[in-house]
Amino acid sequence: MITEHKNLKSETIVLDEVLPGGGKWSKIIKRGQKIRISTEDGLGSLSALFYNADNTAERFNSADTVKIQYNAFFEKGKVLYSELGHILFSITEDTTGGLMDAIAGMSNPRIVEKNFGNGTFGEIRNRYYKSDRENFLVELGKYGMGKRDVIPCMNFFRKVDVKEGSKLVLSQKHPKPGSYIELRAEMNVLLVLSNTPHVMESGEYNPSPVQLTIYNAEPMTADDFCMHYTPQAKRGFENNARYFA
Repeated sequence: MITEHKNLKSETIVLDEVLPGGGKWSKIIKRGQKIRISTEDGLGSLSALFYNADNTAERFNSADTVKIQYNAFFEKGKVLYSELGHILFSITEDTTGGLMDAIAGMSNPRIVEKNFGNGTFGEIRNRYYKSDRENFLVELGKYGMGKRDVIPCMNFFRKVDVKEGSKLVLSQKHPKPGSYIELRAEMNVLLVLSNTPHVMESGEYNPSPVQLTIYNAEPMTADDFCMHYTPQAKRGFENNARYFA
């Protein structure tokens, strides 16, 4: 069931739908639009790929995004870069407390079998345990893309901690029910989503539905929070301005 967004004007909403557990999804988010990704029960876990929709050879670069901003952890104000130094998305809101991960990557059938075994889930018994890689390849195929276009993903609603210098550990923190992450498209962005458990999760395979709300945002102003969050972000927005000039 779709939850009402009390702080959004209904006339601005372009799309509002629920992505069920195990599902896959893709859309082009137009420049200036925002997408709100919500977890009603606080148990969501979502993986994402994104590309310049006008030139899909340009895509999200997790390593550059971490390196340019000198931080592997994300929060409101941070931006997500392509390998050309352009900003694809800005994180304009985050009520999860920074539960985002660009380190661990995506699941594949081998990892899912290792962590969960084989089986089906939900009321529809033919819904077998799906991995991010399987979901992503199906969605990318709709745009004439394939294995060569799969890139390191971004994971929402979960966080990976670094212990003892280099040991990666999946944080047991979950967002509060009703939490959401909001992204603003700084160019036309092809967003591809896979709603499966985090690659480092194990135990019961029971992915929770997430809500996806695309809406037309107010135009960006000169004092925009994300633009001025860091000097690196400001330079990224300048790169975007040159790209669209």
